[in-house]
Amino acid sequence: MIPLVRGELVKVRTTRTALGFGAAAVILCLLSVLVFLLAGDPSSVDTKRESLNFGGVLSVPLIIFGIVGATAEFRHRTLAASLLIGPVRAKTTAARLVAYMLTALAVGFAMLTVTLALGVPLLAGTEGPDLAAADYVQVLGGGLIAVVLSTAIGVGVGVLVRNQVAAVVGALVWLFILEPLVLALSSDTADYALLNALATTGSGGSSDSGLSFGVAVLVLAGWASVFVIAGLLVDARRDVD
Repeated sequence: MIPLVRGELVKVRTTRTALGFGAAAVILCLLSVLVFLLAGDPSSVDTKRESLNFGGVLSVPLIIFGIVGATAEFRHRTLAASLLIGPVRAKTTAARLVAYMLTALAVGFAMLTVTLALGVPLLAGTEGPDLAAADYVQVLGGGLIAVVLSTAIGVGVGVLVRNQVAAVVGALVWLFILEPLVLALSSDTADYALLNALATTGSGGSSDSGLSFGVAVLVLAGWASVFVIAGLLVDARRDVD
């Protein structure tokens, strides 16, 4: 298993995909912190924690990153060559999942660094209560969890759908059109929606959400588990192109 993970990490390092998505995520993180703190004027604990949230909507590029990574070999028809090295498809997929989650963790630390470098000095000049050390730990730790699990969701979706364009478009349509529409029709499911779980996990939990931090992490992990398991089950029954 470890050699397979190493092989997948080599693929990640030797392509521009990870660098491009990582750079996009860090730039979005930088802009988000600046907008929230300079234009939003946070004055409560919840709004200050939200200004440091890089694991909410900012995790969406990492979902797309996971999809692109998981569908690349289907798109370029290189899966057969990979299976010559690791003939058990579930192990190959699991290795890819681990490699992309580790890459996402590295990107998450870059986002965390940007958030701290900009956020802490800017928050020092705002009104209202200061964030405690526990607030920083929870919101920044929640951001890392959200980033990693978002990438796992993307890998699961990519393996399940296989077609790269369809998977990316479908994910974006679900997140920004279908999910809000479903929530508008039935607010009872709002707490368990993917974007809400991402936002709550990334902010370390807030009084505006119906979910606690721990439950939000479990909901997000549940989404990731469903897509990854479904992808593994479907992929095991496919022919290799």
